[in-house]
Amino acid sequence: MNRPLLVWVVASLLTHAVLAADSKTGLVIHVSVNGTDTGSGSSERPFGSLERARDEIRAWKRRGSPPAGGIEVLIHPGEYAVQRSFQLNAADSGTDDSPIVYRAVGSEAPRFTGGVRLREFKVVEDPGVLARLPESVRGRVWEANLAQAGVTQFIPFELGGFSSGRGFRTHPAMELFVDGEPMTLGRWPNEGFVKTGPVPGPLTLPAWDRRPGTPEGRFRFEGDRPERWVNEPDAWLYGYWFWDWADSYEKIERIDLERREITLAKPWHGYGYRENQRYHAVNLLSELDAPGEWYLDRALGRVFLYPKGELGGALVELSLTAEPLVEIDGAAHLRFQGLLWECGAADGVRIQGGENVRLEGCTIRKMAGNGVEVRGGRRHALQSCDLHTLGRGGVVMAGGDRKTLTPGEHRVENCHIHHLSRIDHTYTPGVWLDGVGHRIRHNLIHHVASSAMRIEGNDHLIEFNEAHRVVLESDDQGAVDMFGNPTYRGNVYRYNYWHHLGDWDRPGEQSHTQRAGIRLDDAICGVLIQGNIFQRCSTGRTHFGGVQIHGGKENVVESNLFVDTAAAVSFTPWGEKRWREFVAKALDHPAVDRELYLQRYPALAELPQRNDLNTIRGNVALRCDTLFLRAPAGTEATDNREHPRGTGLTEGPDGRLIWSETEAARLGVGDIPFAKIGLYGDAWRVLR
Repeated sequence: MNRPLLVWVVASLLTHAVLAADSKTGLVIHVSVNGTDTGSGSSERPFGSLERARDEIRAWKRRGSPPAGGIEVLIHPGEYAVQRSFQLNAADSGTDDSPIVYRAVGSEAPRFTGGVRLREFKVVEDPGVLARLPESVRGRVWEANLAQAGVTQFIPFELGGFSSGRGFRTHPAMELFVDGEPMTLGRWPNEGFVKTGPVPGPLTLPAWDRRPGTPEGRFRFEGDRPERWVNEPDAWLYGYWFWDWADSYEKIERIDLERREITLAKPWHGYGYRENQRYHAVNLLSELDAPGEWYLDRALGRVFLYPKGELGGALVELSLTAEPLVEIDGAAHLRFQGLLWECGAADGVRIQGGENVRLEGCTIRKMAGNGVEVRGGRRHALQSCDLHTLGRGGVVMAGGDRKTLTPGEHRVENCHIHHLSRIDHTYTPGVWLDGVGHRIRHNLIHHVASSAMRIEGNDHLIEFNEAHRVVLESDDQGAVDMFGNPTYRGNVYRYNYWHHLGDWDRPGEQSHTQRAGIRLDDAICGVLIQGNIFQRCSTGRTHFGGVQIHGGKENVVESNLFVDTAAAVSFTPWGEKRWREFVAKALDHPAVDRELYLQRYPALAELPQRNDLNTIRGNVALRCDTLFLRAPAGTEATDNREHPRGTGLTEGPDGRLIWSETEAARLGVGDIPFAKIGLYGDAWRVLR
């Protein structure tokens, strides 16, 4: 035997001797930032990457069955750079009795980062750059040379939005974070929006509010601000170009100062454009005029930052990795415990197919896309995870089969999901659920420009959740949004606390009025809304109530408490003709097995009849302006009680209700288990 081969054989034997599985404890593999992939994977000679640990597990499995005690990868604290996805597939599966566990060692979470630290900043002195900056900030803007940080490749600036011609999906984006806080790309105005002027294109797009629009991406502007943007190499606009719930980013193609007209680059917004719609400009060095704003000059390879404070000692990170930090395709029986993924320029974790993959006590933060995506499979779960500071939504989860009504049994439980929708502001909720038979339980969701939840499909259970400060920007939405399918049946919302939605603290004419706690939009039927609390969920001259029913029927709203909400339940009746036309072919849809659905949901046999009829019973309205808004004739309303202002439960300093069992019983809502709503303590979450 030649010497190199002999060395390899001896090293291999030593490695497998060190990692020999114990019949009780199974196989244990160590990973450390101080390890190397030429190590043995033992505690003394750990591997340096998850990929090496994964490959070692594959090698063990090729040699025979997994150890009886299972396989555990112990990941020691530290910062692990992620330049490409950590990928697992069916070959990396455990079994139901012996899952493969990737677990943090100790109380400090290992950090898997898709970004790079920027350490060397200096005040901008380049005359060419200074000429592009506002005069007021010259001498206050700092720069970092990215080549010195090893960054020479840049993700092009191209964003989307709900109705973007570029597609409603995650568009990878580089972001800058200072001490964990996302900085704002140079923009104007610094807060809020300005309005489009007249649109010169043909007004061929009708609208229900009688303000027609044009498919052409051109509009007039007022004021002189766009003069600053003429020489910007990559100027974009973000806006709600037709409807206040359909956003997109649009690249500026041309600014005509003489005609005072902006032309946008194709592809154009899906709904078109019209006058008096909200927008702001973004990605402009010439608008770097507020602390916390930044700009990436791809041609110069430099980051420019107007810092909020001293940069000395600050942690400054630029996200780079333009793919999910973890991709799991077809794998089963895996556990990830106590790990942290951050600073990705796309999504965090993506799970496709497979079964029983669980994230437990993990953190996903500072991503440009969604935190976690689950596409298909069965029994996947997020338990006691934290998802925050995300450019899009928290969790996108689908599974089960609507044709056969086979449940997917996915679960999101005891998770804290907050500060989302930073890049795409609409239809990027805390949880987007689709399919059949999933559960969302005991979560806390807040500070979302979009909804807390978007629910599609059948037989879902949503219970014991708390959501507040959501639907902060988009209109015509709810903390929960359901839309457009009368065969979505068997969904239950019980014992949830929805409060302080939208601009609840600005009642009156300036308040957005089309925001609800639970919104059943366009023919949603057969939903049970039971034992929820709706507090400050609609304000001012409202169009929506705490619950909004738009055209649906056979929904049951019972034993809920509505507090300080302008209207408890609002309706948008459709009438018989519109209803019959809409539902005529609902049971013929390819996703529906007619006979099975009629057996499971007998009320579908009379789907075309009894339009607009819902049951509202046993609810309590405390300090609400009205119980019902636009209730259609025939609404079954029984045993609902209204209590005037100056009575009942009060608010604490944080706005939450101070719950009194005695007072709740007096009001008639003593059965609501308020103390059980929201997060709870477990092995992964310590409540303070």
